[in-house]
Amino acid sequence: MADWHSVHEKVVASFAASWDRPEPHAWDGLLTEDVELNQPLLPCVKGRHQWWEEAGRLLAFLPDLRSDVLSWTGHEDILFIEHRLNATVGRVPARIPAVDKIWITDSGKVLRRDAFFDPLSFAQLVLRQPSTWLPWWRSGLEPLAGRRRFHIK
Repeated sequence: MADWHSVHEKVVASFAASWDRPEPHAWDGLLTEDVELNQPLLPCVKGRHQWWEEAGRLLAFLPDLRSDVLSWTGHEDILFIEHRLNATVGRVPARIPAVDKIWITDSGKVLRRDAFFDPLSFAQLVLRQPSTWLPWWRSGLEPLAGRRRFHIK
């Protein structure tokens, strides 16, 4: 039988460490190979390889993106982590509260993560700053054009 409290502490510590120095592979030790990740503003992904692509796009647009764990609670294989995403959008600091619901194995690997935050506040920040539009488009994050990447040389 798993010591769920210890497993939860391990997952939260790894989650926080990954967000302290995010890069596409930062979460590899935390994610199962076929992990399912669902979040606003990005497509749902299945597997670490797809996550690496999405994380790369996200961090290309928001290179200073970090998140601070505020609180957490868990019950057996389900863990909730409240955190605050921090980034600079254009020249404006963004602070977006979020909650992740995470399904974990008894060894502390993430099987699935559903992220919850208000995507409208972030989208409004981007829309109010024309200087961010081209970098947003180039990153491949833009949701309207079916994942085209556009590079001007």
